[in-house]
Amino acid sequence: MDEETGVLHLVHSLDPQTGGVLSAVILLDDTLNRLGVSSRVSDDPTITPRSEKEWIIVHGLWQWPGRRAQKLKNPYLVYPHGMLDPWFKKTYPFKHLKKQIYWWLKQGRILRDAHAVCFTTEEERLLGQNTFFPYQAKEIVTGLGVSTAPGESDDQIETLKKQFPQLEGKKCLLYLGRFHPKKGVDDLIRAWKNRSHQEQTMLLLAGPLEERNPWIQSLQNLAGEDSSILWTGMLEGDRKWGALRLANALILPSHQENYGMVVAEACSVGLPVYLTDKVNLWREVMEAGAGVVEKDTSAGIQNLINQWTVTEDENLKDRALHCFKKRLDIEQTANLLIREIKESAV
Repeated sequence: MDEETGVLHLVHSLDPQTGGVLSAVILLDDTLNRLGVSSRVSDDPTITPRSEKEWIIVHGLWQWPGRRAQKLKNPYLVYPHGMLDPWFKKTYPFKHLKKQIYWWLKQGRILRDAHAVCFTTEEERLLGQNTFFPYQAKEIVTGLGVSTAPGESDDQIETLKKQFPQLEGKKCLLYLGRFHPKKGVDDLIRAWKNRSHQEQTMLLLAGPLEERNPWIQSLQNLAGEDSSILWTGMLEGDRKWGALRLANALILPSHQENYGMVVAEACSVGLPVYLTDKVNLWREVMEAGAGVVEKDTSAGIQNLINQWTVTEDENLKDRALHCFKKRLDIEQTANLLIREIKESAV
C-alpha cells in the first residue's frame, strides 16, 4: 500500500460509554497503524480526507458518518455492527418503522453505494439480509477480534483479589458487560439461584452500575442478598483482565449480541465461553469446541449454568485459546481490509 493510501474511521461519538463498537474501532485503528497503514479515527462531521486515496470506514448506521462518506466521494466501507439484526425489528416495531422510512430516503443507498458492507460474522451477514428493503450490498465477512492479552496474569489476578478477597478459593463464573434487557442477565440470575451445585461457586456481575437505572435496580432486587453473587461495578485495565484470568468461564446469556468482544477477550486468555445462540459468534465457538451454546430461553440459560457447575474440562481452555489464534485475532481483520483495499487499487 502506497504512502498516500490510508484509512479514516468515522464514528458517531468518541465517548467510551458508547460501548464495544468504539473499543473495536480503536483497536482496529491501532492494529492498522502497527501494520504500516496510516489510520485515524474521527467523530467530526465536517472532516475531510487527506487525499483521494484515503479510504473511509463508516462504523454503524443511522447517524452522520454514512451521510458524510457518501458526500465525500472517496471509496468507503460500512460496518453495520449489528444494526441490521432483526431482533430490533421484533422488539421495537415502531422504531423499526421509522428506520425503514429513513432506509428508503437515505440509508439503503448508503449501503448500496459502498465499496462493500463488512460483517463481523457469517451469522451477522445472514441475519442482516431481510431486515430492511430493498437491500442491495456487496457483502464481505471480515471478522473482528482483539489483540493478545496485555499484562502479567498473576499480577492482574492479585489486583482483583485485593479488591474482592471473597473470590479466594471459589469457582467463578463471569459476566462482563452492560446491564441491558437484551443481555439476559435477569434469566442468568434466576438460573444461578436455581443451580444444581452451589458449594464454593460465585457469579461475578461486572459492568457499569448506573444510579437510578430502573433495570439495574430490578436486577439487584432479583439477586437479593445472595452472597454468591458479586456486583463488581465496571472493571477496566488490570482488574478486567484479572477477572478474565481468574474466572473459570465467561457467560454471555444475550438475546441479541452482534459480536461480543468480551468473547474474543476471554478466548485470548484461554477462558471457555458459555453462550446463547443469539451471540453471533456462537458458530465460531461451537466449531472450535471452545465452550457451550444453548438457546436464549430460560431453560437454555439454566442448562448453561448447570453444565458449568459440573464441568472441569481442561481441554476447553486449550480450545478457547486456539479459537482466538485462528479466528478472533484482530490482525486477521486488519490484514483482510488491507488486502481488499490493495486489490481495489489495481
